[in-house]
Amino acid sequence: MLTIKKTSLIIGIGLIAMSYTTVTFFKDPTAPLSYTGAPKYGATPTVRYCTSCHGDFTINTPGGSVIATGLPSGTYIAGQVYNFSIKITGPGSVWGFSIKAVNTVNNANVGVFSTTNSNTIVHGVLGGTTYSQELSQDVAVISATASYTYVNLRWTAPTVPTANESNIRFYIVGLAGDQSLDEAGDYVYSTTVNATLSTLPITLSSFTARAINNNAVNLKWQTAQESNMSYFDIESSVNSVDWIKIATINSKSNSNTTQPYSFIDQNPIIYNSNIYYRLKMVDLSGTTKYSPVQIVKLKNIEITIDNLSGQPLTLNKSASFKINSNSNKSLNVSVTDVNGRILYNQNTMLTNGSNHIEIPGWCLIKASGIVFIKFATNDFTKTFKQIIN
Repeated sequence: MLTIKKTSLIIGIGLIAMSYTTVTFFKDPTAPLSYTGAPKYGATPTVRYCTSCHGDFTINTPGGSVIATGLPSGTYIAGQVYNFSIKITGPGSVWGFSIKAVNTVNNANVGVFSTTNSNTIVHGVLGGTTYSQELSQDVAVISATASYTYVNLRWTAPTVPTANESNIRFYIVGLAGDQSLDEAGDYVYSTTVNATLSTLPITLSSFTARAINNNAVNLKWQTAQESNMSYFDIESSVNSVDWIKIATINSKSNSNTTQPYSFIDQNPIIYNSNIYYRLKMVDLSGTTKYSPVQIVKLKNIEITIDNLSGQPLTLNKSASFKINSNSNKSLNVSVTDVNGRILYNQNTMLTNGSNHIEIPGWCLIKASGIVFIKFATNDFTKTFKQIIN
């Protein structure tokens, strides 16, 4: 947290060092650890707050508070990403915070904190045996307001929670300090948020993801039991943090026997890099649960071209082609007749992954006999021969 001392220069437990005439802000990668009020993993030491640095007032002195908005309260969903904010209110003008998530069995770290707020930072070692994985301010904010809110904070729940992680607790501490050169006027507020793992009346017995010819992914899963289930959302990601829905499959609702499901992802979101897949299982009440994550890597060695429409190019109908590329590159698409006359010619940019190209049917208005549909890059050429009736 924030440290203010009456000496020529002191480096405190927090993020500020002061002299009588200067205020210096700096980064300390371990300063906030153990000061959220969370007990130590595997032990029960004296619980510590930032009052060791800002001790003029008792913890939670009336007149202020620290509140987290967006964290799971009551229940949490496995694998869910929770975007939240922390608001500190109090008689201060210097604002800081720290937050930690632990299970209630042995106080081990639960989930993963992350942030896109440039003024916040994740501290500690994930999975460590002490005060690991806490999120706090990187540099305490000076703002002469009645409160300050840190935004763009994120906590990701464990995808497959352990038995110990059925019940978790967030420990949050906030500082409302002043800019004096001593500890007078500094207030520390603390709160906790409890959550229990949400459960669904479903047993997922398997979930697999397998590459098909390096241009599609076959997703299969089985349930051993379903009760009042509604549907499955299939989600994919390039980083296992930001997920997009690619399909929804309706559940068979109620069953005590093995039920198979499958889906083929015909448009993988990336090539030559990991693709992450998971199932979001939703029951009739809207309660959700996530499957374990499966990882597939498609090696797109060359360009592949498939006719999506399944029909040839005709005067009255365009043809749609799916083109998988292993990199960003320029593509030329042309249609010529047997005499070399150009009926259609178009340049486009391919992106790494799946692309779609439409060839308009009107280009055949003067065509007869045989035409050649050619796809060409600097290092690839493929030509389709087509008979025009």
